[in-house]
Order: sequence, then C-alpha cells, then structure tokens
Amino acid sequence: MRSTRREEILTHAAKLFSERGIAATTVRDIADEVGILSGSLYHYFESKDAMAHEIVVRFLEDLNIRYEDSIEPGGSARDRLASMVEVSFNTALDHPYATEVYQGEAILSSQPSDAPITVAVQKAHGYWRTAIASGIADGEFREDIDPEQFHRLMRESVWSTVAQYRSQLAELAPELQRNLILVFLDGFARRGDGSTALARVKVKTDNVDVAPPVGEVAELRSDVDELKSVIRDLSTAIRDLQAEQRG
Repeated sequence: MRSTRREEILTHAAKLFSERGIAATTVRDIADEVGILSGSLYHYFESKDAMAHEIVVRFLEDLNIRYEDSIEPGGSARDRLASMVEVSFNTALDHPYATEVYQGEAILSSQPSDAPITVAVQKAHGYWRTAIASGIADGEFREDIDPEQFHRLMRESVWSTVAQYRSQLAELAPELQRNLILVFLDGFARRGDGSTALARVKVKTDNVDVAPPVGEVAELRSDVDELKSVIRDLSTAIRDLQAEQRG
C-alpha cells in the first residue's frame, strides 16, 4: 500500500536524519533501510528535504491538535501546563525523532514567517504562553519570574529531555514528566502564604533590544546548551524542593 510505504519511508528517514543529519544521509541510505531501490523513493517524495519537511510539519500539526484537545475549560494553569508536558511526550513517542530532526537542522528551524513549519511552531508556542499568562493573571503563578524566560526554559527543557532520553523514552516518560512538572511548575507556583521569592532580576543587554523569540530553535541554541546542564541537575533540584516542602 502506498500510504503504508510512505509511513515506513518517513520513519526510517527520521531516524537517519536524527543520527546523521540530512546532509550526511543519502537517498540510498534511506532506501537501503526501507529495503527498496533508491529510484523507488522518488515515487513517494521528490527529495530528502521534502521528507524532512513532512516529518516535522506532521509532527507539529499533530502536536497542536493534541494541545488544543487537551484544554479543559475552567481548569487551572498548572493542570494545563502539566497536560501539555504529557501531550508533548506522547506526541514525541508517536513521531519518533521528529523533534530531534527539527532541532538539529538550521534549515528547518529558520523558515520564512509564512512557512508551514514556522506557522505551526508559533501556534505551539502560543499554547504555552497563553497558559502561563493565565496563571499569572489568576494569581496562580509568581510575578517575580519573567514569563517569557519561564516559557522558553520549560518548553526547551521538555524537548531537550525527549532528545536526551530517546532510547528510553517509552519506559521513562512518566518519571521524566513528573520531574519536569515538579521542578518547573512547583517552583513557579506562589507559596502558601501568597509570598514570592526575590524580585525579578532584569538582565542588561548593552542597549540592545531583545525581541520576544519567534520560536526558531536556531536562535535558541545557546539556551539549549544551558538547559542540558539544567536537566542533569533535575534530581538535585527535586530533592531541594522536597526538603523545602517538608520544612
């Protein structure tokens, strides 16, 4: 069946793109993985780039549908974000390697503003921003933490965790989700007495205007590198939070 063959090609292509990159993966490599002749691939896709675009766009479109479907009217912002973390992991499991392909390829993460990938990424970011803004407006989340910084840190930590634990994702997903939620959402919540920690620290940028991120991962690579160390410290942070709660 044509549809089944397309799915098989995309699955193998995504894995190879994730492991080697698009440039280092040949059409013959993909064909060999699928078990067909190289020329046969062109009956389904016009190029490697076309495969990569479809892998990422399908992933993002499915992710946005699931984000929308997970919205519970009247629910708390914390529950909304926790649900989005779970949805993100489940979608990553159903679209193996798609997020790694997107993160690892500058050509995919630096699309024109009206490109399908950019539009889908912006829509996904909108769900995160809306939930965070709602939590702050309702007094559920702290006001001393910059919401845009929190948005970027939490979102990128989710996808960096997916990439780092890809080989064990199906097994560890519930634990990883719990840890991310505990560290980010419990740390972002207002304290029981309504107080918050230190006032927000504003970072000076030598008079350079820093515009809100448009979502391209290429612009956030330095943040992702920092977040990798954050993820490695999750266990320590969890213990600290639990000790504070017991105290």
